Amino acid sequence: MRKSVLFGLIGVLASLVPAFAGEVYVPYASNRNVNGTTYRTRVWVTNTGAAGRQFSVRFLAQDTDGTQAGAPNTLNVPSGGTVVLTNIAPAGQSGILEIDGAPQLVVNARLEAVSPNSAVLANAHVPVVAVDNVIAPNHTAHIQGLERSPGGVLTDFGILNLNRTASQCSLKAYRANGTQIAQTAIVTVKPLSLRYFDESLASLGETSIADARLEVSCDKQFFPFASVYRAGGPELSFTVPSHSLAGDLVAGGGNPAGSVVFEVPGTFLAARNGDSFKQYDLPLVNGVQYKKATVEFDLYVNRFPNGIFAGVTALRRNDRTLFFGMMVRGGRQKTILDMGVDDDVVFGNNGGPWRERTNYHLVFEYDTDTRKLTFRCFRNGALVETLTGDINHFDLSLNSRVMRVDFGQTGVADGAYFPPIGWIYSNLRVVFEPE
Repeated sequence: MRKSVLFGLIGVLASLVPAFAGEVYVPYASNRNVNGTTYRTRVWVTNTGAAGRQFSVRFLAQDTDGTQAGAPNTLNVPSGGTVVLTNIAPAGQSGILEIDGAPQLVVNARLEAVSPNSAVLANAHVPVVAVDNVIAPNHTAHIQGLERSPGGVLTDFGILNLNRTASQCSLKAYRANGTQIAQTAIVTVKPLSLRYFDESLASLGETSIADARLEVSCDKQFFPFASVYRAGGPELSFTVPSHSLAGDLVAGGGNPAGSVVFEVPGTFLAARNGDSFKQYDLPLVNGVQYKKATVEFDLYVNRFPNGIFAGVTALRRNDRTLFFGMMVRGGRQKTILDMGVDDDVVFGNNGGPWRERTNYHLVFEYDTDTRKLTFRCFRNGALVETLTGDINHFDLSLNSRVMRVDFGQTGVADGAYFPPIGWIYSNLRVVFEPE
């Protein structure tokens, strides 16, 4: 079957995805006294919705199997209201805090250093781990700017295993000149647990070092972080995975003269029943031959459709020329690229990059010079998939017709190809470069 005809078909609409709860984790839930200073985590949960909501919280002690933890506590938060959580860890302990609730709830956290007379001496922002910043299995995270000085600055290091089975993690430490510190360490982290390493640099034999870096990879989804603090004082800060320079953050620079740039900032399609398809006519110049088209946008994948495939996007001309189309096979987390002619399809691997309730950045480069389509998929700033295929149409000119980019599809086709109900498309940028 030719997949290209599936994009934009009108049919029976997919059913609405029901509301569901989500989770976030506060990776450093503390109530410990160190040298007379109590380090105490405080958490804010705000309801941005129009109706009251409930959420549940559980404390998961450090280096224990979180799947064996007790029942959570349930709390109410009114519309527009905020609940502040204090004393979230038992005295003398630290671990992680699990918060489960509706998507209308937003969460922030802070670590406070409190004196014996209850004065707040200092505070530090604590990262909150959610679907948009958790690190995917078998990907690498870099923690930078770590220090150790005699009697001064110290660095602790933690890894959250955000999976219900144990995880194996690889740890490498590097000096600023790129040389590795000690040997690569392989550690096990229990299910839904925090593995925490006090004085991590000193344990590797480095008693005086600045600008060190940790490289971390785990076989389950994870989140690493470091706490950098001064011995004998309340100052403390958290260091989280670094960001890569993949892609342009500010659009509009570096395009060849004569390029056509089409942009739609913000959300342009929040797919729902009756409104699950968006199409834009691109303002190309008639008579100009274009050699390369780049289409990129952000995509929030909500729930996979009930059908086998979800129609995602396509670039086409209204003379029945399909330059490329893309689908996702949800049950197998698999990318499928339609190369625009019958039976020419590029498949990604089973167990590919796609996860529910996760943000992605997608880039398609259609290049008539190299005769290749290159697809790149980014998650949390990290490149998680690259696919290439041989293109079949080499004329990117307008030819007095209409060039269009499509998103989603209007209805169900053949009982297997479904609209991406609940998925959110945003920050579209299309660039056509002339010969």
